Amino acid sequence: MKRITSGLAAAVCAVVPLVAVAAPAEAGVRWQLRASGSLATVDWVEMGELPGGVPGNVHLGNLSVEGDRLINAFGFVTDWTCEEGEMPTGGGHGEEPPEDSGCVLEAERFVFGEGLTLTMDRKLTRARLTGTVQVENHGGEGPTGTPTVDITWTGTGATSSSTFTDSYTDSTGVKFSTRRTETSRSATISGRIGAMGFDDDTDDVATGSFGTFRTSERSSMP
Repeated sequence: MKRITSGLAAAVCAVVPLVAVAAPAEAGVRWQLRASGSLATVDWVEMGELPGGVPGNVHLGNLSVEGDRLINAFGFVTDWTCEEGEMPTGGGHGEEPPEDSGCVLEAERFVFGEGLTLTMDRKLTRARLTGTVQVENHGGEGPTGTPTVDITWTGTGATSSSTFTDSYTDSTGVKFSTRRTETSRSATISGRIGAMGFDDDTDDVATGSFGTFRTSERSSMP
């Protein structure tokens, strides 16, 4: 993969083409698709107990959102029971933490949703996500729910742009190429997911970024 970077990439999200528009035909090109939209991501640490039967006293999470008019969301939360003064140093995604970490992995929950709304201004000053997500426990056991989401990103520092390209040729000689450009900005986080607030306690930690993306995909004859 060839990567061209200008500045520091503030957010790298999974490529999910959501709006595809066929470009005018070119000589030797079989098809060409283009898409654009908005993206945002947030990582957090929530200290203390949560309502609804959620286990543990330390909760680590991530949420990424992307789309055009309607936004898709995907992420996870890991719940830990930690001794006083300790923080998780391993585990997650089915892995157990080191025995001397002072923390025990209690649960892992997946977060996903469709049709959320993400608004932001052209200068990437602020963005806001609203809607509802689905939360399911890994393995099918434990607390689940459909919490409402209201998260605000407030931009800090300068914007940055990154371009990612990839291509391959199949056995018939047809070449497939993809190109993705992201323009994003780091941000402070406020708001909440359900009963969990990002900035309602002094020991909460949340970081994130938001911005825009453009993608193009094409295939060409040998």
